[in-house]
Amino acid sequence: MILVPERETVIILVPRTGSGSLRRAIADRYPRSTLIYRHMEADGVPAGYDRWRKVGVVRHPVARLWSLYKFLRTFDGDHDQAYIAAMRDSVSMSFSEWIVNNRVPFTTPYDSAGYGRFWPQYTVRHPLPENRKSQFMYLRPDLGTEILQFSDMAAIEERFGVYLARHVNKTQAEPVPDLTPEALAHCHKFFNWDFRACEGEAI
Repeated sequence: MILVPERETVIILVPRTGSGSLRRAIADRYPRSTLIYRHMEADGVPAGYDRWRKVGVVRHPVARLWSLYKFLRTFDGDHDQAYIAAMRDSVSMSFSEWIVNNRVPFTTPYDSAGYGRFWPQYTVRHPLPENRKSQFMYLRPDLGTEILQFSDMAAIEERFGVYLARHVNKTQAEPVPDLTPEALAHCHKFFNWDFRACEGEAI
């Protein structure tokens, strides 16, 4: 979640919707902007700032899950080693199996190693596994969030007056595997809103 005083706007950062690239572009363009939470949902906007406009990006649900799955296979970076291990271990199964069976939340402030540590920047109101967490829960259009399409980067750039040249955390291009009937049914059960929000968007 980014507060942008120059535009009196709150940007909701949904995982695997180009949020890393957008976050850096916003920081370059708006020096007063502040990242307060990495992936907080729209119903977690701090008091006072909830009067500002809220904007977020939605992505085709299967494409988003595939992107996350690939990202977690080689997950690394400046994170606690127990968290890195938990993320990598969570995708030690096929994509369809992961869609149905994953129980590990991607974003949580709580210590994966059990030492009681806490990382406030990763706080979310709904720490569900991404394979069960609709983008509706992040974006909350019922609270007035303006929704932009991941497939229309030009519109995102125009909306914020930025240039998204850098693809941060972009995964290798691989075709989405065919989903098992169980995985496909799971997606339609949990991501009905996402499919409708991205109607006509290619995977």
